[in-house]
Amino acid sequence: MSHITLNDLTIVIPTYNRNEYLLKILNTIPANVNVIVCDNGGSVTNEIINRYKEFSFIRPDRALEMFENWNFAISKVKTKWFIIPSDDDIYYAGAFEKIASVINENGDTDVILFGHNIINEFDAVLSTWAPSHFQVLKAPEGYDYFKYGVEARLPSVIFKTDVATSYSLFKETYIYTAADSLLIQKMMLHGKTVLVPDVISGYRVWPNNFTSKLISTSGWLEKIDQWQDEIAVHVNEVYKTKYNTLHIKDEVYARNLIAGIINMKAKHGFGPTYTFFKSVRFPWNAKMVTKLNVIKALFV
Repeated sequence: MSHITLNDLTIVIPTYNRNEYLLKILNTIPANVNVIVCDNGGSVTNEIINRYKEFSFIRPDRALEMFENWNFAISKVKTKWFIIPSDDDIYYAGAFEKIASVINENGDTDVILFGHNIINEFDAVLSTWAPSHFQVLKAPEGYDYFKYGVEARLPSVIFKTDVATSYSLFKETYIYTAADSLLIQKMMLHGKTVLVPDVISGYRVWPNNFTSKLISTSGWLEKIDQWQDEIAVHVNEVYKTKYNTLHIKDEVYARNLIAGIINMKAKHGFGPTYTFFKSVRFPWNAKMVTKLNVIKALFV
């Protein structure tokens, strides 16, 4: 791997009892990049710490909840920028050269979004998301780009540290979803966004992961509503009357409801799915086509 200098960037890796995959991501990061590994639970071995002496390993004094651990780790960052991948993600060859080029030429940016692959436990690519072309969005244009849902994934998102910290980083009341989307939307709404079409990372998904277990629950949809209520406060402050945030809220809710219905039907059939459907609200303010897709997902 060619020599590069990224003194203004820190890769923050929260980890919990997943050393095999932690080793994989560490092996994809150049030795001269700032790395903080936050060992939540104390599972990282001395062998790993000694193998990567150039990286920093920290450990909270107690096991933390997910977003609390992320925020604790980021609080140790001393650089202008940070990225916070999961301990099971990976970076591709040339990723950090591309990152260096973009941050060096766009220092006044608040958030930079690269593309990513969705990968399975064997590193096979399941799907890809990337911006269609290089683009700079000034505030508040960034909100338009992701108003119905944030498709970017954290190993390919570069945050300006002081700006993200000013928004209190990842809101810890979310527990398992939406905190990352909320932070990204806030920064894109209020600041400058750079979109880069290069795919730099692999974002790993697992069978029976948090999303697949929880997306077909009322609790998941309640968090979606919480997220939309919170970002709506910012949107209404900036745009005043341009957007009907109630429409956007129901559109986002409906899309998550469709995913929950499809997930529940695949696992448990129509009966439990209909029970789930009746236990949650119907998104009457969503687009007509989306409402029809809710019914189609349930009955077809």
